[in-house]
Amino acid sequence: MDATLALPYRGTDHMTDAELTLDLTVPFEDFYRREYPSLVAVATAMLGSFESAEDLTQDTMVKSFVRWDRVRRLERPGGWAHRVLLHACTSWWRRRRTEAAFLARQRRVEPAVAGPSPEAMAFWGAVRQLPERPRRVMVLYYAGDRSVAEVASILDVPEGTVRSDLTRARAALATQLGA
Repeated sequence: MDATLALPYRGTDHMTDAELTLDLTVPFEDFYRREYPSLVAVATAMLGSFESAEDLTQDTMVKSFVRWDRVRRLERPGGWAHRVLLHACTSWWRRRRTEAAFLARQRRVEPAVAGPSPEAMAFWGAVRQLPERPRRVMVLYYAGDRSVAEVASILDVPEGTVRSDLTRARAALATQLGA
């Protein structure tokens, strides 16, 4: 790690990029303190997220630090850092678009299921008005698609009882529904 990082802050906020490059001994810490606020502001404006802006600015500063021997010799080291940051912002947006497109492809559009017809609603409303055992028989037989034997087994009654309940329930429904 560069020993200049431990140097106290020397107040170069007023220095321009050109003045920074004239003195090749300018420590990275001075560059960091001078450029960081501007980089965060630019990234926040680009991304709309302060947290993401700080992350990308830190990444930019790490890249600057790793290449500091070359970056500090540039005519405008701050300009270089801003260009790196803008590329990072562009990549950030591309990742978000790719992620959104992927998530959109993963969502399944459920086919529209038509509700029951008015006739079916009237029929089942009438079934709900039947006494308990005939109502259960009708529901298991028609809605549950069970055989007479299965309905008898489920309700623990003889098959003949199921048949007679079905017959009486059908007659009551025919009268009630006018069929």
